[in-house]
Amino acid sequence: MTRSGYGRAAALAFLLFPAFSWAFSVVDPVDEQSPVTAAAADDMVMTALTLMGTPYRFGGSSPEQGFDCSGLVQYIYRDISKVTLPRTAAEMANLAGRNVDTRELTVGDLIFFRLNNSTRINHVAVYIGEDRFVHAPRTGAVVRIDKLDNRYWMRYFDKARRLFTDDGHLQTALRDAGGSLAQ
Repeated sequence: MTRSGYGRAAALAFLLFPAFSWAFSVVDPVDEQSPVTAAAADDMVMTALTLMGTPYRFGGSSPEQGFDCSGLVQYIYRDISKVTLPRTAAEMANLAGRNVDTRELTVGDLIFFRLNNSTRINHVAVYIGEDRFVHAPRTGAVVRIDKLDNRYWMRYFDKARRLFTDDGHLQTALRDAGGSLAQ
């Protein structure tokens, strides 16, 4: 995605999130060696907003072919941080980082769900502020924003996870089965 697409996204963001208009400043791209800053997390919101309306497609991972939930999250993180996350929601739920309470959520945190009473995490979304998240919900739908306090989403909510350290570094190591970090 080019930075030129952010003008429309910033205008849309201002309309959707007037209290968050401060968060939509464009920063220089982050390279693979530098930490992912809070400003880059805010850029994730802009990237997500430019993808709204993209059709859901199982296995999709680009605006051209459509997105499934994990493909959307991968695309958003890769666009800003140049980091490739695992392909499935369940694998993303095992990334290094820390679980956060819904009251602690910040822009860029991942939100995980167990839809249809699944025993495994099977849906992931990116938190974008003001109790809202962006995701690719299901076949026949499009990338959209929903509210976390919605009765449906709270019924299936499993956990929220922050992949960033307090100093802005992205933690990308997977946890092994014993809970320790696998490098």
